[in-house]
Amino acid sequence: MRKETIQNNTEAHGWLGLIVSALLFVVFFTGSISFFRHEIEQWALQAHYQFEEYDPDGYLEVSEIFEIALDGRAFNPQEPQLVYPPTEAEPYYRAYVNVDLSKDIASDDYYLLIDPKTGEIMGSVEDFFLADFIYILHYSLNLPLGSYLVGLVTLGFLYIIFSGVLIHAKDMIRGFFRYRSDGRERSQLLDIHNIVGVISLPYTIMLAVTGLIFNLLIIYQIAFALILYQGNTEALLSDAGIVTSSAKWQNIAWQSPPIDELYEQQVDRWGSIPTQVRITGYGDHGATLELFGETGEGFNGRYSISYNLSDRSVNYSDPTSDPNTVTQGIGVVTSLHFGNFAGIDLRTIYFLLGLAVCALIVTGNLLWVRQREKTLSSAAVNFVGRFTLASTAGVALACAAAFLAERLLPLDLTDRGGMLVNCFVSTLLAATSYVWLVKNRSLALVRLLQCFAALCVLIPLIDVVFFNDALSATAGSGHLSMIGVDVVILSFAILVGYASWHIGNKAGQSTKQQIAKDPPSSANISATTF
Repeated sequence: MRKETIQNNTEAHGWLGLIVSALLFVVFFTGSISFFRHEIEQWALQAHYQFEEYDPDGYLEVSEIFEIALDGRAFNPQEPQLVYPPTEAEPYYRAYVNVDLSKDIASDDYYLLIDPKTGEIMGSVEDFFLADFIYILHYSLNLPLGSYLVGLVTLGFLYIIFSGVLIHAKDMIRGFFRYRSDGRERSQLLDIHNIVGVISLPYTIMLAVTGLIFNLLIIYQIAFALILYQGNTEALLSDAGIVTSSAKWQNIAWQSPPIDELYEQQVDRWGSIPTQVRITGYGDHGATLELFGETGEGFNGRYSISYNLSDRSVNYSDPTSDPNTVTQGIGVVTSLHFGNFAGIDLRTIYFLLGLAVCALIVTGNLLWVRQREKTLSSAAVNFVGRFTLASTAGVALACAAAFLAERLLPLDLTDRGGMLVNCFVSTLLAATSYVWLVKNRSLALVRLLQCFAALCVLIPLIDVVFFNDALSATAGSGHLSMIGVDVVILSFAILVGYASWHIGNKAGQSTKQQIAKDPPSSANISATTF
């Protein structure tokens, strides 16, 4: 390949990587955490609620849970009402009430946590917003139209991957086994960048492609609808195998709907509890019942079925004898992206690879600085260094603060979820301000890492001191999410604490060497120090 082409690709690779690095780090860091979203939700809940061992035979029927959730609440009967049945990992009912926006509902909770044996409404799932907030950050940055922005960032990331392969194609195998520990800092960064890039290459390509499909799917749909289907969106959705069950409101009260009987039919058929039960037109003769769950068969083993409750007729059923290629493909894409086609071991691998990509982003930015420090002004180099520090260590610290807020905020606090978001944002702003105000960026990095480690130590310490009974109860019941998350957080505290100590010692030695070489009046930290 021509040398000029490689040089142009190198420039594009570096500049585009720098431009999208901040958002890309947020996407991968929060995405890595989100692989354990359900465990984090359990960690938040188990500190306040003690759940008994999973006992489906002693639980209330699904129809009773619908009645409990909707009783006295301003729900819209023509909209879907949802119930999520208990599982071994989540031994409680969750119910989501679709509200009637024409009524005053400010004081009511509509995402309910319900005791499966007594039917008592224990609280609102919305109060435990941490896991969902981190996941929202992953796919939309918690911004309006943020999913499209993430889609564009992912598109840029896909180019960065292929351009990186092109740049290092000749040296990819040899470079993978090379780490110049005694070389210059730039050589060490380049070796780390290449090694991590090669190890994570299949993972990054898969996530970039699948993420691009998710975030920009609406654009493909619009293009297909306008060009191939001349605006006929119903025909497009039909060919894609996307079917919906629309209940026809008849304004006639239903009579003994067979909700529980149809529910048990699917339990017996697939040998597993449905993950979601949905009723549209609740209380009306024309109501429909939809059931969603896992078949335990194949790579994308999921099912869905819709009934008319008046006569038990089937509106649609999936899988069918003639499966749709598009829906099967989307299912495969979903399984690949979320890593839910295997157990916790696969999600752990995904988690570690996601953090490796975060390291890839950081080393890429530092390489950009090292390669251009002689041609750019010190102000530009300083800006990139601080920008990298704020958008990486600052984001990590804000996430740790959000975990701490989840544990410390009172359960009866009004808009508890909103306060958690405020804690995240204020911590990120404070960290960013500190990075831009402090003169020594190496010191800023060490301090941010120390704060992160301190928060990570504080979180399990709070659980041991203030939630000791909850820890004992979870250990006795076999629901170990609370203990497991605390152990992982403590592990990060140790790892990051060691890293901050090592970086601090290295920076201190560099400062002493520089002071020894230079007159005291001119001794300072290099502009290229992270």
